[in-house]
Amino acid sequence: MGGARQRVVLSMLALNAGRVTPLEQLIDAVWDDEPPSTARGQIQFCISALRKVFTDAGRGGVIVTDPAGYLLDAADLDLDSARFTSGVAAAVDLEAEGRLADAAGELRAALALWRGPALAGVNSALVQRGAAHLEDSRLAAVERRVRLDLALGRHEEIIGELTALVAEEPLRERRYGFLMLALYRAERQAEALEVARRARATLVEELGVEPGQELRELEEAILNRDPALAARPPAEAAPAREPVVEEQVVVPRQLPASIADFTGREDQLAEIRDVLLDRGGDGADHADHAVRIVAISGKGGVGKSSLAVRVAHELREEFPDGQLYGDFRFPGDDRTGKLLERFLRALGVNGAMVPEDVQEQAELYRSLLATKRVLVVLDDVVGEEQVLPLLPGSPTCAVIATSRMRMTGLPGAHWVDVDAFDTTRSMVLLARIVGPARVSAEPGPAAELVGFCGGLPLALRIAGARLASKPHWRIASLVRRLQDETSRLDEFNYRGFELRFNIGLTYDELSAQAKRLFRLFALLRAPDFPAWTAAALLDTDLPHAEEVLEQLIDARLLDTVEFPGEQVRYRLHNLIRVYALERLLDNETRQERDAALQRVLGAWMGLAEQAHRAEYGGDYTILHGTAPRWQPPLPPGRTLLDELDVPADWWESERRSLVAAVRQAAAEGLDELCWDLALTAVTLFETKGYFDDWHETARLGLDLCERTGNRTGQAAMLYSLGTLHMFQKRLPDSQRCLAAAMALFEARGDTHGRALALRNMAITDGLLGDVTTMVSRLDSALALMREVGDRMGEAQVLRSIARFRIDEHDHEQGKQLLESALRICREVGCVRGEAQVLHQFAHLHLGTRDHAAAAREFTGVLRIVRSIGDRIGETYALYGLGVARYRQGRLVDAETVLRNAMALAVRVGERLVQGQTMVAIGEIRLALGDQRAAEAELSTAVGLFAELGSALWHAKALVLLAAAKSGAGGPVGDELRRARQLLDGVPSKEAARWADHLDALEAALPEDARAELRVS
Repeated sequence: MGGARQRVVLSMLALNAGRVTPLEQLIDAVWDDEPPSTARGQIQFCISALRKVFTDAGRGGVIVTDPAGYLLDAADLDLDSARFTSGVAAAVDLEAEGRLADAAGELRAALALWRGPALAGVNSALVQRGAAHLEDSRLAAVERRVRLDLALGRHEEIIGELTALVAEEPLRERRYGFLMLALYRAERQAEALEVARRARATLVEELGVEPGQELRELEEAILNRDPALAARPPAEAAPAREPVVEEQVVVPRQLPASIADFTGREDQLAEIRDVLLDRGGDGADHADHAVRIVAISGKGGVGKSSLAVRVAHELREEFPDGQLYGDFRFPGDDRTGKLLERFLRALGVNGAMVPEDVQEQAELYRSLLATKRVLVVLDDVVGEEQVLPLLPGSPTCAVIATSRMRMTGLPGAHWVDVDAFDTTRSMVLLARIVGPARVSAEPGPAAELVGFCGGLPLALRIAGARLASKPHWRIASLVRRLQDETSRLDEFNYRGFELRFNIGLTYDELSAQAKRLFRLFALLRAPDFPAWTAAALLDTDLPHAEEVLEQLIDARLLDTVEFPGEQVRYRLHNLIRVYALERLLDNETRQERDAALQRVLGAWMGLAEQAHRAEYGGDYTILHGTAPRWQPPLPPGRTLLDELDVPADWWESERRSLVAAVRQAAAEGLDELCWDLALTAVTLFETKGYFDDWHETARLGLDLCERTGNRTGQAAMLYSLGTLHMFQKRLPDSQRCLAAAMALFEARGDTHGRALALRNMAITDGLLGDVTTMVSRLDSALALMREVGDRMGEAQVLRSIARFRIDEHDHEQGKQLLESALRICREVGCVRGEAQVLHQFAHLHLGTRDHAAAAREFTGVLRIVRSIGDRIGETYALYGLGVARYRQGRLVDAETVLRNAMALAVRVGERLVQGQTMVAIGEIRLALGDQRAAEAELSTAVGLFAELGSALWHAKALVLLAAAKSGAGGPVGDELRRARQLLDGVPSKEAARWADHLDALEAALPEDARAELRVS
C-alpha cells in the first residue's frame, strides 16, 4: 500500500464493498470539509495506484468505475468483514432452528476473524464512523455468543471472559446481567449480588441513572433464588425466537378484516415488517430483550388503521399464538382498563378471575404473554399513557399502535408517519372502488373529485362507495355537490363512515385555546402561513401562541410545510379546513371573526411595511394608507419583524400569503388595507419579476377603491399599474395609468404621489424617445422628492438624470450626479439602490471607453443583486457585463454572458433587456462574419422593439439589421427608411450618433440603391 490517502480510499471502498461509493464521499473521507481544488484528480490518482496494487497481486479489475463513483467488487475478494457478517447471519439461522451449539460455534469462528480494532490507523472521520459500526456489530455478536453459552450450560467457562467484558464496557447493563447469571449458576450467589451492587454504583456515578428494570428483576430473582434462573440441560434449550410454552387452548384472532382494495404504502409496509421481524441488518440482537413497537401516526382519515391491519394480517404466521386488537376510537372512561379485561378473557382467563385493579390486570396480562408470540394492534390511541399498560413484557411479542398524535413517549418505538396520497395513488384507489371504466370515461371530473378528497383515503373511500352504490350517477354529479363548501362534509357520509365524525374525534380532545385557534385558522385563505399568525388570531404574545399551535401540530390537525431556505410554515388540509370553518361559524360571532381577520391581515401589512423600511432605509418611494397594523406585545422600539427568525428574503417566503391577503382584503371590502398592502408588495414583485401577481393585486385594489370611492387608493393603484406597464414596456398603457394617477394626486394635493408619478412618467418618456419631456419631468420630480424628504426617491431621480447626461457624453456631470445618488443610498442603507447607482457607474466607464473598469463594476453589481435576490437587477447586470466583454474584444465570453442574460430576461419577463441582448448578440455575430445568424437575432429584436414602442432601440436594431443584410448582399432600403424616421423623432445626441452610422451605411451602398433610397 502507498500513502495515507490510498488507505483511506481503500477503506471506504471496502466499507461499501459491492456498492458504488460516490466520488464526493471519497473526497469527504480524505479531506473532511476542506478539499483542495485538485481533489478529484488526486482521488483518481489513488484509484489508479490501488488498481496497480491489485493487478500486481493477480486481482486486476476489482475496482470498477461507475458514473457516480467507484465500486469494489466483493465477489472477487475474500473480505473479512463480509465473512464476519455471513457468519453472524448463519448463527442467527442456526439458533432459530434450535441448533444452539452450532450457532455458538459459528459466532466463535466469526469473532476469531477480528485481530484488533477495525481499520485502525486510518486517519479519516468518515472511515472511523464505518469502523464504529463494525465494532458495534462485533460487540453484539459477542453478547449473542455469551447468551448462547449460558443457554448451553457453559456458565463456568465464560465467567473470566465476562469479567473482562464488563471491565471493557462498564456501562453496558447486559454484560452485568450475563456475569451475574453465570456466577449465580456457578453457585456464587454472593459474588453475583456484588456485581449487581457494582453495576448500580457505576451507573449512578457515571450516568446518574439506576439500572434498568431487567437488571433489577434479575437481582431480585437471585436474592430469592428463583428456580427459573437454574440452568437447563442443552437438550432442553429452545431457540430464542421460539421459546417453549405450555399449549393454550385459546388462540385469539381479533384482527378486523383487511381491506380488499388496499392501495399503496409499499415502502411503509416493508419498513414495518422489517422492524417487527427484527430485520435491522446491523447484526445486533434486538429481539431478546425488548418488545418491538411500531407507532404509526397521521391525521384522521389518512389510512393508519388500514395500514396497521394490513401488515398485521401479513404477519399472522409469524405470531402463531394470536393477534389481539383494541380500538380506542370511541370515547368513554377507562378505555385501557376495559381493553385489558377483553384481552385477558381472549387469552383464556375466566371473567370471574380477572382482577379489578388495572395494575394487577396489566401484570397478569404480561405474565400470560411472557412465553408467547403474540401481535398486539392498538388502534386510534389518544396518548402514550393508554398504550403503556398494554405493552407485553416479552421480546417475543410485538405491538402496532396507531394514533393521530406522534407517540414519542413510547419507549423504543419505531415511528412511521403516514401522509395523504398523491394524485396518482388517489386515482388508483378511486378506480379500484368504482371501476376503471368509470374513471376513464370521466377523467376530468375524476381528477376534480380526487382534488376535493385531498389525498385522504377515508374521503376517497366514502366518495367511491357512494358512486359504486349508484351506478347511474356521473362522477361530475358528485363533484357538483362538493362545490358548496358549507355542505361539503355532508357529502362525505356513507353507511356509518363519516368524515366529520372522524375529524371531530381529534378536535374534541383539544384544549379550549387550541380549539379556538383551530377554528380561527379557517379564516385564512393563504395556502400556507407562518407561526406568528396564531398570535394575531388569538391576540396574544408569540410564546403563548406557539404553545397552542404545537397542540394542533401534535394532533395532526395542522400540517407543517417546508420550503428550501425558508422557515417552517403551516397548512390546513382542505377538508379539515372545512370542518374548522363549520366550528368557526358555530362558535364565533361575526364581530369576533372580523376582528381576528383584521388583526392577521393588519399584521401582514405591518410586516410588509417593516420589510420595505428595512430594504429602503425608511418609508421611501412608497405611499401608505390608514389601515390599522397589528403586532403582539413587544418591548419598546421592537417590531414583529425584529422578533421573527425569518430568512433574509422575507418577501419571497411570504409571497403566496401576501397575494392571498390582498385577495381576502378585497373580498371583505377592506379598501384601505387592500390598496396599501398591494402597493407595498410591489417591493417583492418588482425585484423578482412577479408581474402576474403585481397585476392581480393592483387590479383588485383599484376595483375595490373604485367601488368604495376611495380616491387615494385609486390614485395609488393607478400609479402601481402604470409602473407595472412601464416595467413590461407596455408604454401607451403606462402613460395612460400614470396620467390618471397624476390627476388624482394633484386633485388631492398629494405631493409625494405626484413626485413618484412624475418620476415614472419621465422614464416612460425616455423609453418612447421623448427626451425633452423626460428631462423636464425629471427636474420637477427631483424638486418634489426633496420637498417631501423622500431620499431614495431623490437618489433614483438623480440616477436617471445622470444616465441621460452620460448618454449625451457629459461624463463629468453624470459622474457628479451618480456620486450624489450613491452617497444617499449608503447613508440610508439601501443596498439595492446602491447596486443600481453602481450599474450606472459601469455605463459611465463604457462611455469613457474604460471597458475593463466597466466589466469590474458590472461584476460587482452582479454579486450584490444576486445576494439580495434581485432578479430584474441581475438581468441588467448580466447584459451590461456582456456588452463590456464585447467591447474588450472577448467575443465568445461576451456572447455566453449575453445569452445567460437573455434567458433570465425571458424568465422574469424583462422584455427590454431581452431585445437589448439580441441586438448585442447580433453585433457580435456581425463582428464574427456570421451575417445569417446576425440577421436572425436582429430581425427578432426589431419586431420586439416595434411592439414595445422604444423608438431609439428600434432604430438601433434596424440600422444593425441593415448592416447584416447589406453584408449578405440583400436589399436594405426598407430598414434604413424606417430607422431614419425613428431617429428623426428622438432629439438626443445618442440618436444623432446612430444617424451618423446610418449615413455611413447608406454611403457604402451601390449608386442605384442610394438613388432608390433618395427617391423614397
